[in-house]
Formats: sequence, structure tokens, C-alpha cells
Amino acid sequence: MFKPHLKTNDEGELVIGGISVVELADRFGTPLYIMDENRIRENYQKFYQAYSKRWSDVKIWYAYKANSNTSICKILWDEGCGAEVSSICELKTALKIGVPGKDIISNGNYKTRSELELGIENDILINVDNLQELELVNEIAGNKDKKARIGFRVNPNVKAPTHPHIATGLRESKFGFDVESGRALEAYKKAAKMNNIKVESIHSHIGSQILDPKPFGEQAEKMMNLVAKIRDKVGIELETVDMGGGLGVPYEPGEEDLTPDEMAEEVISTVKRVIEEKNLHEPTIVFEPGRSMVADAGIILSKVGYTKKREKTPDWIAIDAGMNALVRPALYDAYHHIVAANKMNEEPIDVFNVAGPLCESGDYLGKERELPRVGQGDLIAIFDTGAYGLAMSSQHTAHPRPGMILVNSGNAEVIRKPEDCEDLTRLDKVPEWLK
Repeated sequence: MFKPHLKTNDEGELVIGGISVVELADRFGTPLYIMDENRIRENYQKFYQAYSKRWSDVKIWYAYKANSNTSICKILWDEGCGAEVSSICELKTALKIGVPGKDIISNGNYKTRSELELGIENDILINVDNLQELELVNEIAGNKDKKARIGFRVNPNVKAPTHPHIATGLRESKFGFDVESGRALEAYKKAAKMNNIKVESIHSHIGSQILDPKPFGEQAEKMMNLVAKIRDKVGIELETVDMGGGLGVPYEPGEEDLTPDEMAEEVISTVKRVIEEKNLHEPTIVFEPGRSMVADAGIILSKVGYTKKREKTPDWIAIDAGMNALVRPALYDAYHHIVAANKMNEEPIDVFNVAGPLCESGDYLGKERELPRVGQGDLIAIFDTGAYGLAMSSQHTAHPRPGMILVNSGNAEVIRKPEDCEDLTRLDKVPEWLK
């Protein structure tokens, strides 16, 4: 399960970004999110190169929902990666770090008026999700004497082999306009008649954590056929085809990887074939990777507090990071690899359940994991937590969220301070009648 950016030193300590996690725990405490800057840059370049060598006009927009920490987003913008945002706060983060509107795209099935106003003011591309939103975008753009740049999120009815909670391209999904019923085409016809709308794009996203290239090929075929139909029936040559994200990462030992090259070959070969069949012009092709940019660049470092013996079932190890820091195991029954980070050279002696400190039985990070014997003060590292760790964190049972540090070739810097008890109540207000 070791990734090339993770090492072990002579003392048997896990090393990330050129620094022992034992040193990082001493300096910054636990629990702690750790992100490897160089790995993020490598992930982006691998993805970009896979597509740019197959298609001349390709753009990559990082899905901020995976990890919207300002420094993480800035790293990717430095590499030339634009922003895919799904809230006004993500949009403000992108603008704050200097991403221009032309390199920002807004998605989501519930965009607020203020979110749309800010987006239109900055000339971002808005993927409209429903007809009421289209009317609102047209109204806001008219009030500002602007033409809003839009595309439509369409639902191609592609079944993705992933958890049902993150499969988003099926007909019954809450997202987008249905392709097969003709509603997507009707949306383009309606938008073409609006005075304050510039129709540029088409967008779909079939799901997340996909490790099979075939659904991406099916998505590309349905998208490009719809592009041809929009040209023929509406008279619009779309400038941009946005394929969304979805490329997964191998979380489990032995899980087969889908490389960006394999995904790109499936998608681009399909796009080229349909373009030739339908005599289409070559559009800008956009991708919105999130998880594949940052997941394996991050670990959670935690400390063992207690151990507990059980009969006829694995012993329990209690650590100071729980589902408040990483909810994926509890929410999706997701696997994250777990190691004894200060005993990397020791052989496993048994299987253990690894629990967090929260007051519910669902608070676990992994079950039946092979580990060496650990005790109070030993360090536990949880792998592949750079995506949807902090982004889905909570203050469950009043546990403050961990801080996050960035490591790079022997350097380490705090990029998000850990919360404390004051942060938990800072926004609270007691009414006068309770004083």
C-alpha cells in the first residue's frame, strides 16, 4: 500500500515530505492532517499530461470540494489548474488566490442568488442545473447589463461502479437535465432565446471513485452525440465539453489502479470517433478532478490513547482521531490503510479494530487491521486522507477539528490551525432571557 512519496527511515518511522512523522507529532501535536505538496503537483502533472498529449485544447479545473484549503487550491492554481466550485465560499477562495473568472466553473443543484451574482460579476462559467436557475441567471445578468456564460449539467444515465451515495449520472439522480427524455435538448432551446445568456458549454459528472474506464467512454459518447444534436436542432456549436471528474484512487491493498493515461485513452478516442462520425468541430475539453489530485497526498497522524482486549473478536485500539476527522469509513464503509507509524519495521502480530474518541459505535477508522502490538503514545497513520477528510469533518461531541500542515522536501508549515474549545462556541449567542 506504500506510495512512492512515503518512506520509512532507519528507525522504522514513517516519513512524508522528507520528515519523520515522529518529529511532526512532536512539533505539531495530534491528531493532524498532513499534506505533501510535491505529491499534489505530481498528481496534477500526470493527469494534465495524459490528456494534453491526446487533445490540443484541454483544461483541468480542480474540484474544490475534495479539499478547499486555501494553500492546497493555490498549489494547483500555480500549476495552471483552474477551479470547479460548488458554493459561494469555494468561489470566494478561488477569487482570493487569483483565479480569474474565465478559469472558474460553478456546479451544484442549489446555487444561491448571491453565489450567482458573484459568479456573473466575475464572468465565470455557470453550469445550470434546472430551469428555475436558468431564469434566475438570465434575470441577474440582465440587471447587471451582462451576458452570463452558461452550460447545462446533463444527466446521461451512465451507471458508475461506485458507492450509491457518490453515483451521480443515473436518471434518478438529483443532478442535471435528463438526456434520454429530451429535457436537456429543450433546456438548450430555451436558453438560446434568452437575451442575457451566452450558451457555451455542456457538462456531466457520472460519479466519484471510479476505477473502470468504460463508464467514462460511455459518458463521452452520450455527451458528444448530444453536442451534435444541439448543433442540428438548436443551431449552437458548443465551445466547451466538460466531462466532470470521477477518477478514483486505489485505497485498498491489491485494488487495481486506473491511471490517468488509461482514462484519457478511453475518453479521447471516443470523442475523436464521434467527432468524425458527426462532423463536429473540436471543442475545448474540460475535466474536474478532485480526489485524484489530493487523496494520496494526505495522511492523518494520530496517537494511541488506550487499548482494550476482547474475547473472540479483535482487540480495540483507541486513537485521538475519529469520524469527526474522517467520516468516510462510517459513512461509506470506506477502506483507508492504517499503519503503526513509529513501528514500520515491526511485523503485524494480530488484527485490531481502530476506534476514534467519539461516543458512538460508528466511530471507527478501520476494522480487523493487521498491526504490530501498540500501546499508549504510539503513532497511527491513516493513508489517502487528502480528499474528503477535512472537507467532510465535523465537531461531533465537541471535538475540535485537527489542524493541517504542508510538507515539502524537509520543510513543514501550518496551513490550517487546529481548532480549540473557544472555536466550538465562538459563534454561539445566549439570549437575554437566559442570562
